Amino acid sequence: MLVKFWFKNIKLAAIVAAIFVHGSIFAEPMSSGYDLVTGMTNASKSLSYAGLVTYEYRGNLRSIKVAHIVRDGKTYERIQHMDGPESEVVRRGDDTDCMRAADLLLGGRPLKSGDDNYAHLRDLYDFHIRGDARIAGRSVSVVHVIPKDRFRYGYIVAIDKQSGLMLQSVLMNHDSKPMERFQFIDVAIGASANNVEWLPSLMTSGGAEEPVCQQDNTPPSPSAWESRWRPPGFVLSSSSPVDPDGRESMMYTDGLAVFSVFIDASESSQSLPSVEANVGATVVALRKAKFNNRQYAVTVVGEIPRSTAARIAVAMGPIRRLPINR
Repeated sequence: MLVKFWFKNIKLAAIVAAIFVHGSIFAEPMSSGYDLVTGMTNASKSLSYAGLVTYEYRGNLRSIKVAHIVRDGKTYERIQHMDGPESEVVRRGDDTDCMRAADLLLGGRPLKSGDDNYAHLRDLYDFHIRGDARIAGRSVSVVHVIPKDRFRYGYIVAIDKQSGLMLQSVLMNHDSKPMERFQFIDVAIGASANNVEWLPSLMTSGGAEEPVCQQDNTPPSPSAWESRWRPPGFVLSSSSPVDPDGRESMMYTDGLAVFSVFIDASESSQSLPSVEANVGATVVALRKAKFNNRQYAVTVVGEIPRSTAARIAVAMGPIRRLPINR
């Protein structure tokens, strides 16, 4: 049950990130595929949009309503599953100056993580414009994003020519076969997004509300764990403090791909077997580790190759302290 819970939440987070991180590039000429992709964040803080998205993986098709509304310098986001179990997540009141990790990396700026060994996207991926297409009744530019190593997957993205909103994203495996796809089938952008009939419910209470992004310069709670290997370009973007049961989590991103690491010493984790598995394009790699006579479950979850996730899980370990010279 615990693994299923992680899958559900990471998958939801991946969908939200794919939609909400990418915003407007303004209606101006772009000279390359790299410019198109990195430009998607230039005006994401001021762009409002709402619509219906389809999400497809392994022959399964889901439909989701999404909204990202900007009012008086604050952002309001909503994602509502339209089929299967009822599920809705709402985020209200984010300051438009509150930048997420992927926003910073796509813009070529370093994260406030103390790790300056990040790479620019062009060091990790090649970007090729494949031509023009039509998505949700709108003209788009199609860009193929190809990884330069085997540690991450590639993408095909369709970017609205007028607003810069990403209207389609296809995750591609190393054999150039699609693993999952999301795309808008109906979308309202800009002022027209303020007229959607279900907008009032976004501004009021209801739904499972997530914490808003906050500008916080307080150093995170110290972790007893460190990543002794991770793919080039991935940096720590966020982490949760250790709770009384010994649970903590860390999220890493290269600006496009994201994976999370969960450290769990709770009783419920002790019965979980070591496993490597996929649900759609999402992989989970779980291994057991012992530290200070305590058993831990170390789990890596993300849309990365299984071999990458397994290597990351094995490389997680207690922080090695340097001896003190007396």
